[in-house]
Amino acid sequence: MKAITFLGATEAHETTYIMPDGLEHTAPYFGVALARCFPYSDMPYSNMTVFVTERARAMHWETFQGLAEDYVDKLEAVEIPDGADDDELWSLFQAVVDAVDEREEVIFDITHGFRSVTFLSLLAVAYLRQVKQIDLRAILYGNFEARDRSAEPQRTPVIDLSDFVSLFDWMTAADRFVRFGDATDLAERLRAAKPNQSLQPDSLPDVITADMLRRAEAGPNRSQQANRLARVANSLEKVSKALRLIRPNEAMDASANLERQLSDPVVAHSIESNARPFVLLTESIKKEYKRLALSSGHQREHPVSALNYERDMVNWLLEHKQYAQAMAIAREWIPSWVMFHMKMYDFTDRNQRHRAAEILSGSVVCPIDRIEEARNIYEQLRKVRNDLLHAGKSGDALGGEEMEEKVRKVCHRLSEFELPG
Repeated sequence: MKAITFLGATEAHETTYIMPDGLEHTAPYFGVALARCFPYSDMPYSNMTVFVTERARAMHWETFQGLAEDYVDKLEAVEIPDGADDDELWSLFQAVVDAVDEREEVIFDITHGFRSVTFLSLLAVAYLRQVKQIDLRAILYGNFEARDRSAEPQRTPVIDLSDFVSLFDWMTAADRFVRFGDATDLAERLRAAKPNQSLQPDSLPDVITADMLRRAEAGPNRSQQANRLARVANSLEKVSKALRLIRPNEAMDASANLERQLSDPVVAHSIESNARPFVLLTESIKKEYKRLALSSGHQREHPVSALNYERDMVNWLLEHKQYAQAMAIAREWIPSWVMFHMKMYDFTDRNQRHRAAEILSGSVVCPIDRIEEARNIYEQLRKVRNDLLHAGKSGDALGGEEMEEKVRKVCHRLSEFELPG
């Protein structure tokens, strides 16, 4: 395991650092307290890397080394620039990245960071988690400004900022949802959320008030909260998977179920209590998937609604750059449109779909208005879909940009076909 810490060129103040787990140690530098009493691993630290500027080394390194070296296997000082310009900031960032090995277990301490070091450290942590897949055990900050001045020595609380680093994961997941309509990563983040501890017998305070008991009885326990988050995560994943695997009926039903869950005040409370970054996305998710939300029962009872929603789904997929999925659904929408006008409302019936395909091929006479236009678009959709699914292996295959434009153009032609309601 490795601990990363910083020393700034400022005056050191001895204080008692109170760790998140309750352990405490008095020292002039948080890195010393960290080396002595922070059990975030089953094994002791193998290394501690201390980043110092030239001035900080001269002011503090000898004292720091004397206090910490007996508590780590290897203590190393790495000199970094002051960060006075872009080049120095990049050098500082690179030094932090180079100090950590792939998949290494790491604790970061940013207590004595100076100038922009704190900001760069957070960026480096996010980068290392993605690129080197480090196991981040904690990112710590000894909040000296919030110290208890009434004690001697003064007592300084230590904050674990790891949950805030996870905001980068939420940002990535949110970006994927906004751009591609894929909520799979958001589902993973919800599953990773840790429900807050309710008032439990093994964690009761010394004095229990009546109000505390009422809140404990009324509030959900951790298992209930976890189940609610898991159900929302499962629904998000089910919608995304159904869209990705071209299952429009399933996607509509899963979207309707998700909308019901997100509109439930009890579920909303569990999300707000345990997954705050998701709260900001809830309305956006409801708005996006509301366009697709139609329960399976409603699809059966109101086939015209099912057709309208499925056509809207094609446009939704185009907006989110899911071109192959949009094309596949558009191709199947035309036979469903024929079936609707022939009063064949079970759009999944194989025999009825075969009959609709015969009508569209021209081998069967049909009195439906605008059938020739439907046949024309159906043939265009067939050609473009084949080009997509055959991976451009034919001699007359379209290039990527041409294909994107062609898909959009032919799919938008579905809007030419009116439906009642």
